[in-house]
Amino acid sequence: MSTWFWLNIPVGLLLFSAMVGIPLWLVIKHPDSGQEARETAARATVVPLPVLSRDEARRWREAA
Repeated sequence: MSTWFWLNIPVGLLLFSAMVGIPLWLVIKHPDSGQEARETAARATVVPLPVLSRDEARRWREAA
């Protein structure tokens, strides 16, 4: 039984390091820039208004 335990330790360490290392490597390789985060936040706050006609859409654009 102790042999199986000691054989599982390296396998567990390998899986743990892969679960921690791969996401960490992806974050370091592709960090979020402030500009992209601001653009995403700005797009998320825009709420489309329901428009019944083209004339109404034109009035809304002119008012903005």
